Amino acid sequence: MIKSLICLKRLLIIIIFAFTALANAEVYRVVDADGKVTFTDHPPENTDDLIEAVPDADPQQNITPTPESLIEKQPEWLKEAQEKRAQKTKNINRDKQIQNQQDKQNWKHSIKAAKANLKEAKLLLEVGREPSEGDYVGNAGGGARPSSDYLKRLTFLEKNLADAKRHLIKVQRSKPK
Repeated sequence: MIKSLICLKRLLIIIIFAFTALANAEVYRVVDADGKVTFTDHPPENTDDLIEAVPDADPQQNITPTPESLIEKQPEWLKEAQEKRAQKTKNINRDKQIQNQQDKQNWKHSIKAAKANLKEAKLLLEVGREPSEGDYVGNAGGGARPSSDYLKRLTFLEKNLADAKRHLIKVQRSKPK
């Protein structure tokens, strides 16, 4: 059991050294005559290809900076411009919200007025249907028929009622979001 642990330790040490050696190995960029690029750890010998050693990467190069560190490195004029833009966006959103509330209030007022107009048009039609003196004229053979003024009045009142209904529907459909 102890021998196997010692062997395992030795194997682990060998593996660690192998990976360390691979990590420190030079990398070469090879460009052949056709422009094909190849990366290798052993440069080819006896060739006319362009061979360049690739420098080791800076370990700090692959670290993504935090938003806070990026903000700290920005010049003052850029910070001021961003703050100004953020304030402008905030103001625009506030103005849109105020306008939306105003639109809703205006719509409520319009819907209330349209319903009142419809109610009034219905009432006027009911009252206008009641015949008054002179709304009916007598026929030569007896009986009575509605006068042209009475018929014109009813037509006008019915048209007003239809217009009031159409207006109410139009206002209902224009409800702001």
